[in-house]
Amino acid sequence: MTHLYVIAVGGRVEPVPGQAKVPTAIGWAAEAVLAVGADEEVRSISRGDSSFVDISGCTVTALPTDIDRAVAAVASRAAGSGLGSTLAQARLLGPDPVLATGSPADLAFWSGDRLVAVVRAGAFTEGDEHFGPFPRAT
Repeated sequence: MTHLYVIAVGGRVEPVPGQAKVPTAIGWAAEAVLAVGADEEVRSISRGDSSFVDISGCTVTALPTDIDRAVAAVASRAAGSGLGSTLAQARLLGPDPVLATGSPADLAFWSGDRLVAVVRAGAFTEGDEHFGPFPRAT
């Protein structure tokens, strides 16, 4: 079975406790995250059959367990609070909030305080009609 391989670049992947550099890209296929890291690092996992998307500075988190509560928590977060840490502290990201290789490909894409797209089991299932899913990256 062939799966769609997607590599999203140009964003921010959160939360990332203890890491000096915040990852800017994430790649997934089927139901699993394949890589999280810098744009070029994640691009390098492609075998030539990947779809690349430009997430235009969006923040990527694990898909919240309760989207409505997550949207409210993000909208009311304190200035300077990280989006991913806000969701993790509210216990809205499940037991393992950090996205890493092998994590489920259930993702939320945020632009500022707005949820703009959702990936469930590796496929975009929701997106803002004007902003997401995202344009192809080159």
